[in-house]
Amino acid sequence: MIVGFSSSIHKKYEGSTFQLLAETVSKALDMATVDLKDIDGLFYTVLPGVFDGKASLHFSSFQIPSFLGIRPKVIELVEYGGPSALTMVYRAEKLIEAGEIDTALCVVGGKASFLRENKVTVDAVDRFLGSVQLTPYDDLFRVYQDLNPVSDYALVAKRHSKLFGTSDEQRALIAVMQRKNALGNERAMYRTPLTVKDVLESRVVSDPLRLLEIVYPVDGFHVFVVSKHQRKSDVRPLKVEFYGESHWSEMPPELPDIVYTPAVESSKGVNLERIDAFQLYDSFTITVMLQMEDIGLTKKGKGGEFVERTDITYQGEVPVNTGGGSLNVGQPAFMSGGVILEEAILQLNNMATNHQVKDVNRVLINGIGGWNRGHSVTMVLGEGNV
Repeated sequence: MIVGFSSSIHKKYEGSTFQLLAETVSKALDMATVDLKDIDGLFYTVLPGVFDGKASLHFSSFQIPSFLGIRPKVIELVEYGGPSALTMVYRAEKLIEAGEIDTALCVVGGKASFLRENKVTVDAVDRFLGSVQLTPYDDLFRVYQDLNPVSDYALVAKRHSKLFGTSDEQRALIAVMQRKNALGNERAMYRTPLTVKDVLESRVVSDPLRLLEIVYPVDGFHVFVVSKHQRKSDVRPLKVEFYGESHWSEMPPELPDIVYTPAVESSKGVNLERIDAFQLYDSFTITVMLQMEDIGLTKKGKGGEFVERTDITYQGEVPVNTGGGSLNVGQPAFMSGGVILEEAILQLNNMATNHQVKDVNRVLINGIGGWNRGHSVTMVLGEGNV
C-alpha cells in the first residue's frame, strides 16, 4: 500500500539534483514514518538530459542509492517516460505481495530548467547534447528541425481537427477548466483565472498548439513510499485495483492513424462507472482529449463536443485533472506522471484543500509517454473493495 508521498517543485532549483531528490525523499519518509534503513526496494526513471542536464548517468543504479544512503535488495529502472511513476507503484506492490521486499521508494523527476533555458525540448535533446539516439531510424528520420514532442502533438491536433472538426476553442476549454481546478491548489504554479480568449490569444508555438495549451518544464521530484507496513502513517491504505499497460513500437507513419493512443488497450476492461475522478496525462490539451476518447469517456472524435457539454472541474459531473494538472503545476523533468499520481492520492485522502471532489473512493490515472506516445499505463487506485 502507499503509505507516504511527497513532491518538491521549483521553476528553477539552485542546488544539485541529488540534493533536491534527498529533500523530497525525506519528506515522503516522514509522512510514511519509515526510516532509510527500512528501504529494500528502489524504482526510478532517468531520461537523457533531464536528471541533471547530463546526457547520461554512469550506473545510476549506484549513484542514486549512494547519495540517499540506502542498500536496496531490488533496484529497477522504468523507462516509460510519463507513465513510469504508475508502473513503479504497481511493480513495488507486486514484489511486496510476493514477499520479495517490504518497503520501496518510487522516484520520478529531475531538473528540466537546464534544457528549458537552452530552448531544448526533451524529444529533441539529441540536437543539443549529441550522442543521444532517439529511435533506431535516426539517420533517416531526424532530418527535419522540430520541437518534439510539441511538433508531434501539433500534428495530432491538426489531424484531429481535420477528421472530426475539433476546434481550437474546444481544446482551449480543457485549459480553462483545468485552470479553474488549479485556483485552489497550493501546489499549482499558475493560479489566476483563464478564459478561452486568453488561450486563443496566447502565441502559437507549433500550429495549432498555443502557449497556454503546453506544459512548462520545471525542476522537481515526486516520491512515493509503498510498504507492507502502515506503521503510524495516516495515509489511507490504497491499493492498485486495476492496472493495464500497452506499448506501441510503430513509428507515426506506420500507425493506422495518429489520433489513437495505446490507452485504447491499456484501459481495456476498466469500469468507468465506478470512478469518482480522473487524472489524465496533460502534456498538452490535445493529450487530455485523446485520452478522454481512448479510455471511453466519449467516442473517438467526440472529445470536443464532450468538453463543451461536460463540466470537468472538481465540482463538475466528470472531474478531470482536479488539481489543474501539470499544465498548471508544471512538468518536473518533462514527465507528468508524478503530478497526476500525487493528485489522485490527495483526492483519495481528502487532502485536496480547496479543490477536493466529494466522496472520492476510486480514481483512474492514465499516463502517456515515450517517443510519439508509445507507452500508456492505466491504473485505478482505491482501497481494494472491488
